Amino acid sequence: MGMLINGNWDDTADRSMVSGTYRREQSALPTSINPELLGSMGAQQNRFFLIASASCPWSHGAVIALVLSGLGDQIGIQWAGGPRRQGYGLLPGGPLPKRSTYQHLHQFYTATIPVYTGRATVPVLWDAQSETILSNSSADIILAFDAISPEMSLRPDHLGDEIDALTQYIFDGLSNAVYRAGKSQRQDEYDAAVDLVFDTLDALENRLAGKTYLFGDRLTGADVRLFATLVRFDTVYATHFRCTRKRLVDYPHLWRFTRQVFQMPGIRQTVDFAEIRYGYYVNDGDHNPHDIVGQQPEIDWDSKAGIAD
Repeated sequence: MGMLINGNWDDTADRSMVSGTYRREQSALPTSINPELLGSMGAQQNRFFLIASASCPWSHGAVIALVLSGLGDQIGIQWAGGPRRQGYGLLPGGPLPKRSTYQHLHQFYTATIPVYTGRATVPVLWDAQSETILSNSSADIILAFDAISPEMSLRPDHLGDEIDALTQYIFDGLSNAVYRAGKSQRQDEYDAAVDLVFDTLDALENRLAGKTYLFGDRLTGADVRLFATLVRFDTVYATHFRCTRKRLVDYPHLWRFTRQVFQMPGIRQTVDFAEIRYGYYVNDGDHNPHDIVGQQPEIDWDSKAGIAD
């Protein structure tokens, strides 16, 4: 996987695998964003940029929040992806200045902390004026966009604690658990992770019965995070990550929910199934030695079945 050690990139280093199990490493960067910068983000162009990968669900949640926020003219998206040589590389094009200086994601980390040790992950909220990462936490980036958005509220105060708790539940039982299953090098760990994934899907299926979104008729940050995982499920988690017990399309309420969000204005444009498949089959996991990329399942994302007008 590779990581930075004292500011130097090491292609062989990996602290995420412990005794055959995958354990997501916590960021060494502070992730909360200075409130004084929030106003600048909504007012200054060509200063703040979201660096994201179309394959990454954490990036995807931040991208969706940016799209829904109405801040797309103020905050540009710089895409990263392709073969992970020295980790994520910047893809051609994009709005980011000084592209000749920054070609690999890890360079943004060492610009922020020259002796940084840890993984260089996406998404990243970058301040091009100070040449500093403001946050590499999708949760904090989503909250920042939400705080300054004139068009959305993904965490209304009266639901804040409930949204936070459900988001953590989805992370532990589904979004991170699929990685535990897909990267596992032990049968017992794989079995435990898959059991957790489908127990969580079963519970969320029951919760969505009779509801448009997780909290009723209102889209929240928990829905955004859940969608970013579910839209990948049949494409890579049920296949490459071996969560094979059921598919998303086998869950009527979850499948309806995912199509509901997918069909919202601007959301389908954030989904790149080719990049998702390439990112996972080629870059995530060591059980695909010949880099064969699985074909996209035939799924009718435009179906209106069960979706209210």
